[in-house]
Amino acid sequence: MVNQLIGAIIAFGEVIKNTTATASKPYLFSVREDTERLDKEKSEIFHSVVAKLLYIMKRTRPYLEPIVAFLNTRVSCSTVDHWNKLKRLLEFIKGTINDKRIIGANGLNDLLTWVDAADAVHPNMRSHTSGCMSFGLRTFHARSSKKN
Repeated sequence: MVNQLIGAIIAFGEVIKNTTATASKPYLFSVREDTERLDKEKSEIFHSVVAKLLYIMKRTRPYLEPIVAFLNTRVSCSTVDHWNKLKRLLEFIKGTINDKRIIGANGLNDLLTWVDAADAVHPNMRSHTSGCMSFGLRTFHARSSKKN
């Protein structure tokens, strides 16, 4: 998956110089209506990179799901603000590009699940729910979604 990650970084079109310790800032779900919309070319790049990250996230980086899921909801109306959020995500990916996904089990009798919800975090007052499952060694399934 390293080649796909590098491909997503290159497809972004801007040089990613920095790395960051976190994939997003606390205001990830904030949408500012006064922010300038991306031009057609950048909007297509945004859409393409987010689509690449959707595939990568499901295969090897489930902890990126809340960020990628949010950015995916913004591909039809992307702004400079969303572009900067994607850039920060790519900076994080650059810093963790060689991380491997490790899963395992302490035993098949202990299925652990975690679920969390945040109310009214999206601009239309929708809530966001996330959850993950494990058999004791790392997460084998994760899901993050906006509630209808």
